[in-house]
Amino acid sequence: MASLIFSDGASSRDEALLIREARSGSWEAFAELTTHYDRSVLALALHLTDSDREATELFRKAFVTAYRELPRYGFQCSFYLWIYRIVAQTCMEFLERHCQLNLPQTSSPDSALQQLSPRERMVLELKQYLGLKLETIASILGISQPAARNILVRAILRLRLERADQASS
Repeated sequence: MASLIFSDGASSRDEALLIREARSGSWEAFAELTTHYDRSVLALALHLTDSDREATELFRKAFVTAYRELPRYGFQCSFYLWIYRIVAQTCMEFLERHCQLNLPQTSSPDSALQQLSPRERMVLELKQYLGLKLETIASILGISQPAARNILVRAILRLRLERADQASS
């Protein structure tokens, strides 16, 4: 899988100014601020859903939530960590709903991914698809780095077992 370029966005001074303007109600400032993240967020959503419609809905929902929550952003962490927490939570909620629907499993290579828990899938996607470090993933998900590592190892092992089972069938 190819990694996406994942930057910290605008310079911190420009970012702080845009955040303050967006908090004052400027949708344009928010749009400019989030342009640094929209491609990777949409790519992650497309990768998770395999559906343009669902990916677009996840993308929209994540950024609307971020806009609504912006007054609560307190500059304790970088903006990109804060926004990716919202994106990760939105995507995990989608995956949880998707799992609860008990959709029929296909024999495609991605069907093994469907066997993972939402948290395992999110850690795996953030690590392998976006190329994030475990420290960043842990921060985004609000867990410790050892917990993120354990979840990643468990996800990889489950994938290997699932794919081995599929191959022997």
